[in-house]
Amino acid sequence: MKLLRSVAKHLPHPLLFRLYHFTRLREETARAARAAAAAALPLLETVDLPHLRTSDTLFILGSAASINDIPEERWEVIGRCDSVGMNFWLAHPFVPTFFQFEDLSFEEQPEMHEAFVQVARRRAEAYANTLKIAMEVNSTGSRATIFELSDVMKRNMYVGFSMPVVARTEEELRRGVNFMRSIGAFSRDRQTRWLFKYGGSVIAMLTLGVRMGYRRIVLCGVDLNRQEYFYQDRERYPECADWEFVPRSETHLTTRRLEWLVPAQTAVWIFKEMVLDPEGIELFVESAASTLHPKVPLASQALFDELSKRGELPRTPRMI
Repeated sequence: MKLLRSVAKHLPHPLLFRLYHFTRLREETARAARAAAAAALPLLETVDLPHLRTSDTLFILGSAASINDIPEERWEVIGRCDSVGMNFWLAHPFVPTFFQFEDLSFEEQPEMHEAFVQVARRRAEAYANTLKIAMEVNSTGSRATIFELSDVMKRNMYVGFSMPVVARTEEELRRGVNFMRSIGAFSRDRQTRWLFKYGGSVIAMLTLGVRMGYRRIVLCGVDLNRQEYFYQDRERYPECADWEFVPRSETHLTTRRLEWLVPAQTAVWIFKEMVLDPEGIELFVESAASTLHPKVPLASQALFDELSKRGELPRTPRMI
């Protein structure tokens, strides 16, 4: 990988992203296998994900501050459909159908690591029956997140990894998405070893939604602006309100244009255009506060009313 980085700027992009993909795929496959074996956890490829889909609509639950504006009646609707929470979603009382988190190394991110382990231990019983996907397990050392979780939290947990593409511009990202499609990254296979990801976890969860066969996806708490989060509301979350891993006023890292990163909003718009739209999969945002809006339409009250009447899933809201 170091050699690849040193020559990257001199390679034609089609060759670069293919070389990067196959090199990283080999490394990540081996790394995930080692971590899963060390933690006595199964690999993601051993679970039939499409078989677990129980509704046509998937709610992706991010952690932005707009989560606190969702009214109770909408939570009742969300509770009748499938949902997936990401990373620090654990701090919220709503228990999703699925939960995905990225392993946080103590050596690299000690404050985030300790905060995640703390909330994971507190919420273990509530999440015992939730299917959990541990991603980016970069260490088999004792301070890797998965090795500090309780046995209850590790129940129904699988180890996977993500695969990005090298893209500095929108054109390169489009080329990378086409490549991912050509190798089956968005097919509805029963075996899913890895998920396509670019930038933050949202693209990975959109890929999960495509592979599981959902017809409609609603993004909640995916604001992609300032780094303010629902759990920083002191009245609602006194145990988590002091978490501030980056300054709240800063623009979210994934939304900035960096040398090797197309901004997150643009990445989602491209994913919608190139992956979701051709498959007839509808994408909405729950809040107009999201910078994805209006290119990604707002989920109207009429949509929530329709889902409520349809009663997609005979569940009760999972507020614990």
